[in-house]
Amino acid sequence: MDFNINTERLLLRTPILSDVDELFVLMSDIKLIQFLTWEPHTNIETTKEVVQRLILAQQNDNGYHWCVCLNYKIIGLVSLIDLRRKVRTWIINRAELSYWIGSQFQGKGYATEASKSIINFGFQNLNLHKIIIAHAAENIESKRICNKLNFTQYAHEHDAFFKNNKWYDLIWYELIKVKK
Repeated sequence: MDFNINTERLLLRTPILSDVDELFVLMSDIKLIQFLTWEPHTNIETTKEVVQRLILAQQNDNGYHWCVCLNYKIIGLVSLIDLRRKVRTWIINRAELSYWIGSQFQGKGYATEASKSIINFGFQNLNLHKIIIAHAAENIESKRICNKLNFTQYAHEHDAFFKNNKWYDLIWYELIKVKK
């Protein structure tokens, strides 16, 4: 299966080990990670381990990841994570959309553009039935992206995670594959 996707302005492609240097520069930016699940990378080995895990997740059908490239320069990542196909006898076919764009490239619609293509890929190529997404309640930019992508809010999770000496709420959304 070809995982490369071209959008109007971007190339989305699977990460490879030679991306580590470019990703390290982005992932070491303290401005980027306020609401993300990780801390800024302080050494390139951390970034290398992350890229290795991303590659392995795709090989095991646990998650799919794309480098978001603008003029062949990596500006972020977009992913379908926590992919679940079944729970015992239930068919689930669900994944969570996750994205981040380097702080210097934010506010230009790249996350929305990349996410639209990844959502389509998930429904058409990975046979997903539902895609979910969450954002910290204070993250107004991610809320706008969820709305632009036509996700429907279904939950407000109080005190969902603790970071920087504070508890944050998460707002959860879902998008269900349109039946044809």
